[in-house]
Amino acid sequence: MKFLCLAVIFISCASASAETGINTVVRLLEVRYSVRQHGIPGLWLAKPFMIGSGVSGMKVAEFPKFRVLARDTYSLRQQVEKCLGPEWHPFVEEWSKAYGEWSLVVTKAKDQRISMLIVTSEHEDGVTVIQLNLSGRALREWVDEPESAKHNSASLR
Repeated sequence: MKFLCLAVIFISCASASAETGINTVVRLLEVRYSVRQHGIPGLWLAKPFMIGSGVSGMKVAEFPKFRVLARDTYSLRQQVEKCLGPEWHPFVEEWSKAYGEWSLVVTKAKDQRISMLIVTSEHEDGVTVIQLNLSGRALREWVDEPESAKHNSASLR
């Protein structure tokens, strides 16, 4: 049975190589853990507030009441990176044994934009997968002047 599950994951990774990003990671989680993702209803209402912020293409998938166990994070990270392909690069990984939380951020550069894919598993909120695109300007503000970027995002609320 374990071999069959690994074969299905491998086939889904191979078939998804042309379509990497949030859909690939969501499919991986659904196949590996037999869970179903839930979208965020009304997320499109927030998109007009992102105009001019340098953020675009935001997609969110939630797996409520499901979390990745600490002993499984290493192998899941390896599978996520393998499924996404070589154009995606690890940016940050963080985990807390005390709270049972884990986060992985991978990035992909394309032209003047950076795509970020964030996978986070929190004890109370479950697993959330977020993908967004940042313009070069927004990324520079975020990295070089975090206080300014924080102020600008607060003014959008």
